[in-house]
Amino acid sequence: MSRIAPVLAGLGGVLTVVAIGVMTPAYAGRPLPVDDPGSDQGIPSGFIFLFVLALLASIGVGIWKVSTARGMARQSGMDPDLATKMTLLSDDGLEATYLASSLRQTSVVPPPPPDATSAPAPEAAPTTAGRLTELRSLLDRGLVTQAEYDERRKAIIDTV
Repeated sequence: MSRIAPVLAGLGGVLTVVAIGVMTPAYAGRPLPVDDPGSDQGIPSGFIFLFVLALLASIGVGIWKVSTARGMARQSGMDPDLATKMTLLSDDGLEATYLASSLRQTSVVPPPPPDATSAPAPEAAPTTAGRLTELRSLLDRGLVTQAEYDERRKAIIDTV
């Protein structure tokens, strides 16, 4: 969107200069001509030019809004046709599409992968035989005393 703003500003400046050049009367600096009450001059060309200019500008802005809304919708995984309808049929359609795509992008972002330092997923409860085997390996490695081994072994067997 930021690349289009300077282009539109430059185009607006050029169109202003053209409009001033077209609307400057050919008799500038001389007395105004006397209108013939019987002649019908119609709509002045300057007004027609401004009307056409305004019409073209509004069509350009509409096309820009729709293309911007469709791009935002595509990036966020939304339906581009729905974004087009929203933009064209409501006053704040482009803003609503921007808000919806921003919210959708924050909710669609997957959670970061677990790093290696996080604890592994909890395993199923070990069986009685597995617990007794683990306890025996702790005793064999000298990490528990014989009294602690006997106490924990009795507690494991009592749960069965």
